[in-house]
Amino acid sequence: MNDEQTLKQKRQYFHQLLIAAGEAKYKDVIVSSRFDVNSTTELDEWQLDELINEAKYRMNRSRKPVSEPVEGKKIKTWRNRCLLVLAQRGITATASNWTPINQELSKKQYQWIMQPIQLEKGFVNQKGLYAFNTIEDLKKLFNQLSAIRDNEQIKIRREQEMAFKN
Repeated sequence: MNDEQTLKQKRQYFHQLLIAAGEAKYKDVIVSSRFDVNSTTELDEWQLDELINEAKYRMNRSRKPVSEPVEGKKIKTWRNRCLLVLAQRGITATASNWTPINQELSKKQYQWIMQPIQLEKGFVNQKGLYAFNTIEDLKKLFNQLSAIRDNEQIKIRREQEMAFKN
């Protein structure tokens, strides 16, 4: 990868961070006040790195998740895996109606994702699958959903065996 491609990727990542933080409309002010230039295309690599680190810091301070582009793909993959397990359990959603999945994930057994302060106040996961926004949380959710699915299948087989014996 050459320097121009690296700079382009860093500019794109900086713009993504600003959009995620809701600061996109202040991009010109941030760039011009920090480095006295009119555009990010006038910056070199270390200046972009500095802007990216500052944007990450501001996002972390506001407790919004920051994910690298590659990590975003992994998160999408784990969310899809969770959706597949839910579909195997008969819990599906349409593009316009996510209510079944949101209702399932608002059950008490999935509330471990909430912050302890939120749990004490009695808050419930209202974001559904998108409340799980780290790969580790999604892996835990996937394992939990898979275990529930497997236990349900075992229970159904036992009931079928009992019915067959009678």
